[in-house]
Amino acid sequence: MESNLTSSFLKISDTVALYAEGTVCGFISTLGLVDDRCVVQPDAGDLQKPPKKFRDCLFRICPSHRYSAQTQYWNALKSPNSVRDLKKLQLAADTEKRQNEEESRKQTGTIIKYGDTVVQLLHIKSNKYLTVNKRLPAFLEKNAMRVSLDNSGTEGSWFQIEPYYKLRAKGERVVVGDKVVLMPYSGGQPLHVSELELPDHPGSKEVNSHLQTSWKIVLFMSCREATNEVLKSGDIVRLFHAEQEKFLTCDNYRKKSVVFLRATGRASATSATSSNALWEIEVVQQDPCRGGIGQWSSLFRFKHLATGQYLAAEVDNDQTFDATRQKLRGPPGTPVFALVPIPHGYDISSIFELDPTTITRNEEAVPWGSYVRLQHICTSTWVHSTNIKLDPDDDNVRFKIGCALTKEDREAFQIVHVTPDEVRDLDFANDAAQHLDITVSKWEKHGLANVNANDRKQVISLLTDIVYFLACQENNGTDPFDVQILKPNRERQKLIREQNILKQLFRILRVLKPRLEQERSNVNAANLAHARSDSHFHQYQVQTSSSNDSYPISQQQEADVRYSTVFYQIKSICRHCYRTLKHCQQEYRKNQETIAKEFSFMQSQIGFDILAEDTITALLHNNKKLLEKHITEKEIDTFVKLLREKRDCKFLEYLSDLCVSSNQAIARTQEMICKSVLEKNSDILIRTKLEVKGCVEDMILDDNTGPPIGFSNQNILREVILTWDGKSESIEFMAGVVRDQPAHPRREEFRNILEYYRYQLNLFSHMCFDRQYLAIDNLSLELSIELILTCTKSENLPADLRAGFCRLMIHMHVNRDPQEEVTRIKYARLWNQVKPAISLNE
Repeated sequence: MESNLTSSFLKISDTVALYAEGTVCGFISTLGLVDDRCVVQPDAGDLQKPPKKFRDCLFRICPSHRYSAQTQYWNALKSPNSVRDLKKLQLAADTEKRQNEEESRKQTGTIIKYGDTVVQLLHIKSNKYLTVNKRLPAFLEKNAMRVSLDNSGTEGSWFQIEPYYKLRAKGERVVVGDKVVLMPYSGGQPLHVSELELPDHPGSKEVNSHLQTSWKIVLFMSCREATNEVLKSGDIVRLFHAEQEKFLTCDNYRKKSVVFLRATGRASATSATSSNALWEIEVVQQDPCRGGIGQWSSLFRFKHLATGQYLAAEVDNDQTFDATRQKLRGPPGTPVFALVPIPHGYDISSIFELDPTTITRNEEAVPWGSYVRLQHICTSTWVHSTNIKLDPDDDNVRFKIGCALTKEDREAFQIVHVTPDEVRDLDFANDAAQHLDITVSKWEKHGLANVNANDRKQVISLLTDIVYFLACQENNGTDPFDVQILKPNRERQKLIREQNILKQLFRILRVLKPRLEQERSNVNAANLAHARSDSHFHQYQVQTSSSNDSYPISQQQEADVRYSTVFYQIKSICRHCYRTLKHCQQEYRKNQETIAKEFSFMQSQIGFDILAEDTITALLHNNKKLLEKHITEKEIDTFVKLLREKRDCKFLEYLSDLCVSSNQAIARTQEMICKSVLEKNSDILIRTKLEVKGCVEDMILDDNTGPPIGFSNQNILREVILTWDGKSESIEFMAGVVRDQPAHPRREEFRNILEYYRYQLNLFSHMCFDRQYLAIDNLSLELSIELILTCTKSENLPADLRAGFCRLMIHMHVNRDPQEEVTRIKYARLWNQVKPAISLNE
């Protein structure tokens, strides 16, 4: 046990808040998990009324960590070619991390002394370190050093605590509540609050490293109290009603926040982990800034993590009959209550007490996983479940939860603790949704022309972080469009939907759509003008040879200019939005249904080169219901038109995906594609022809004088010829050039043709899938069995192309009339499948 003598001293692993006192007063906090800047918001709260988002202001005091091995590894990652032993550096960096963690555990509880102890401040919510960057100036005060949050920390994260008043001296122990100066160990300039406001966050004062500022150390929780397995201030929990098997949830319903018990259709109710069912525990203390361990005698507040609203109770005048409510309401005419969310926690109606279901003592801590009954202090009522639906026409999901005078043993909740990683995921999604909402509202109000370029860059950066968030990968600076998700994280996908990020993405796309349409009309007009002057340009090209070089250079200059314009940023934002939508719906039916509501809007953006087609195809992949509902001739014709304009293989792949869903043919879509591709737009296809040749010396003669009557079968040469755009070439010759002749002038052209032809074969296979005779009858004449076998047997062709011919053979010539599938007789049986007795009747 910690003695009263040492309990007032600041120690390693204490959780504190830092309150600036001076010209600017307020707690140092952050702008959420999507922004690493540190600020002080004077209007957010003070020592008597802490900020509503007090979790943003909490830091844990850690001992100084070593970074030499990690710094070498980080530098090596930036230039991997110059370092051979990258794995050794990584191993050394990981070892250093483990040693830092072990040192932190050893020093827990060590008393901190002025000027002697070097510490780091770990931001609880983001799990990042407060860091001074000596190489970068502050955002507003350019003569100050920048202060921000860093993922792993650096040597700039080291601080010494120095006394603000002379009544404390170096070497003395730091007392909780002292006014101190935070001095960077190697910076030379103390932590400082500027009087300048951030332009994009009114009311937020910049924190930098410049002049001396007085900071008051406010203890939130001591290292002794920060133990696991017991309930304490700041813990995030779910309240699971054991009898009803439902979670206590707060969510928007008909544009209003409501509290209810949420049912689930899952086999195991405890696996339904909605982010809207997370509650932050607040243990009521005399000091409003103080936290602590929750005991059975303590009073509690429950703060909804996603919205910041508090759980409370108010009189419910709903006359809907409910057996449980009628039983528990008490004498006739006694009012009943319902749980509701309120915006702040200073109302007495937000205080609850926990009643144990087992024999305990009042001074004991409440363990995680305990079953408790909730008593509302203000009304002296007990929380109970009901069978009253919020909406009579609802799908048995949301049920009202009330309070009554009588306590019922069965009305117990289990306190389910939530891991910090899950909480941090919710914090990121929530902060990202708020940032996007503020930005899009600004765009809608002021228009894109008046928006700062930095705002667009921040949105691109945030959308990139969301892509890596969904992929469960670190943002290492690579192209987010190269990120592949093999096993989607369902919980993070759900967060994107529940925290309304999907809604914000479609708001962004709608705001930017007019600019995309304007740019496309400008491009079309420019192309038309260029086409009119094309003949004049060719004449000029003949007259002067220098023009041959100037035209491509002017095109490149124009491309460079366009790359840096507003339109490039807008297009990049749209592409990031669609890539995020694609990852959100991957193997997740609920998100697919949500995104499908905007299907008509996404269809209107096909052809803008913003990955709308890619997202639509991924959404429809193996989703027969959506395919049959949304794909019409208009969409097919749009894809075919884009294929004609760009000759991009991905549009052939999109058409292939529309033909088959979950290994089942979509006959209606197959027919539409057959008519559009084979009848109306057959000129976009590569034609195939089999030529048979023979050698004259191998002719078969009837006699010495008569004419030849045929060729020897062993010396007949079969050659497959591909024809496109008025050009013809042997498929084997092109494959040989691509494989063996890198210097051939037409190698790149041949490679593109073979790639296009491979996707075309896959499209034909899907068009013929499941005996679609409209495609089989059209294609089988050109792609005969002999032609397909010739290409399949040819070892000169690449393996993926030969595989395409094999698939085509199966769906065009094998799986068709008059062949029928025959079920083979099973001569072998598993012994456990053999019945012990068989009767004649069976």
